[in-house]
Amino acid sequence: MSFLITHIRVCLTLYLLLIVFELQAQDSTVYYKASITAAGATARTPFWQYANQYGSIPLNGNFGVVDAGIYKVYNPHNPRLLQWSAGVQGIASYGKSGNVFLSDLYAALKIGRVEILAGQKRMTAGLADTTLTSGPLAMAGNARPYPRIQVAIQDYFPLYFTNNFVAFKFTYSDGYLGGSGINYGSVPRVADTYLHQKQLYFRLGNKSHQYRVHIGANHQAIWGSEDKIMPLYKLNMLNAYWHTISGKTLDYRKVGNHFGTFDIGGEWHGKNWNFFLYRQNIYETGSLFRVTNFEDGLNGLSMKRTKPLPKGSSYFAFHSFLLEVVGTHNQVNRFPVSELVLFEKANYFNSYVYQRGWSYYGSGIGTPLAPPSAATDRDLPRNNSEFTNNNRFWAFHTGATATWLHLKLAFRGTYTRNSGTFLSPFGGVKQQVSLFLSAEKNLNILGKCSVYSALSSDIGELYPNTYGLMIGLRKSGFLD
Repeated sequence: MSFLITHIRVCLTLYLLLIVFELQAQDSTVYYKASITAAGATARTPFWQYANQYGSIPLNGNFGVVDAGIYKVYNPHNPRLLQWSAGVQGIASYGKSGNVFLSDLYAALKIGRVEILAGQKRMTAGLADTTLTSGPLAMAGNARPYPRIQVAIQDYFPLYFTNNFVAFKFTYSDGYLGGSGINYGSVPRVADTYLHQKQLYFRLGNKSHQYRVHIGANHQAIWGSEDKIMPLYKLNMLNAYWHTISGKTLDYRKVGNHFGTFDIGGEWHGKNWNFFLYRQNIYETGSLFRVTNFEDGLNGLSMKRTKPLPKGSSYFAFHSFLLEVVGTHNQVNRFPVSELVLFEKANYFNSYVYQRGWSYYGSGIGTPLAPPSAATDRDLPRNNSEFTNNNRFWAFHTGATATWLHLKLAFRGTYTRNSGTFLSPFGGVKQQVSLFLSAEKNLNILGKCSVYSALSSDIGELYPNTYGLMIGLRKSGFLD
């Protein structure tokens, strides 16, 4: 009965928002998208079928998914100072059990360049290729969007006194994650935890320059219920929030579970191809605002075709390439605060306080290469206090897109060498290969749509060996 009630609520919400958007279409652009997918696998769902899909894909191998969303986006040709946008996306899936939820549900007001948003919306954080990446380290788009309030300048804002050579963008948000079990504290469980997030990035070089440099950082922290977890400190919610956002220590400890990256990247715009080289360097609880570990991080090189192919061409042609190397094996703070053992070693994506670690609805908020313990092979060591039992790894990831005979082709391949965690070492390196190949073709039916299919597999020692097939139908477009 609860499943049916939730389904009815989702349908009513979609219908009501559609009416509102239709009435306001004269002021901006209304965009919709919908898809229906069926998939089967020999065991569980292969890694690259569900990773970085915002928690929308079931993990039980055999399933069907219906995904529909409608959005009111900003009108770039509208000269008004004030604009608004909104969106809702519903997902219904059925495998071993049914599940219906709203992935996106938000409204936003834009005042000039500044946007104020309330709700849950798909977002990531960090410099990386946006289409083929294995996922930014801190926030990868792997878990469901969480409800938040956010103030942001989403697009680079040029500083006019630098002749537009320097531009910046930022976000500042606070969101709600729900309850969590407690590993270390005065209570076994708390009802409320929160996620604070902020980022600031600068771009050197304007749109006319062939070379551009990006530099910046993001900071995330899971916190909440400190008055119950450590009542001796008498830390109320406001003081706990200040300690969290500032990184201020309390008895040599950070308040909250902090994770983020310092990023740098460079672009080169050529005649036929654009190149983007980027690096994300990790910091974690205990080394906040003091970079002590340059070995761990994400390194990437992206190439994208800019010269369009001849109209109607059907020969094979690449459109983009990606190569990433991700390392999280070291995790050693070489200069611990006051020489306390607590801060000598990190434990990425886990928390010594919150059992939920770096997760939302059971999926990792950060890179999917550090999976939840429930997703790895049952024979591997694990600790009930940790969200992931594999956060020490080296990963080599590649991707490519191409067209051939009017087909859109995409490939992802990842090879990892996995060592577990410091609390749950594997006792030897576990190797893993995950592959994904998809094809999509536009059809002149149903007012133009596309059909797609994908083959994927996991082969190795980290996940159960599995092979999967996915087929589906997509349709998208503008209503006005």
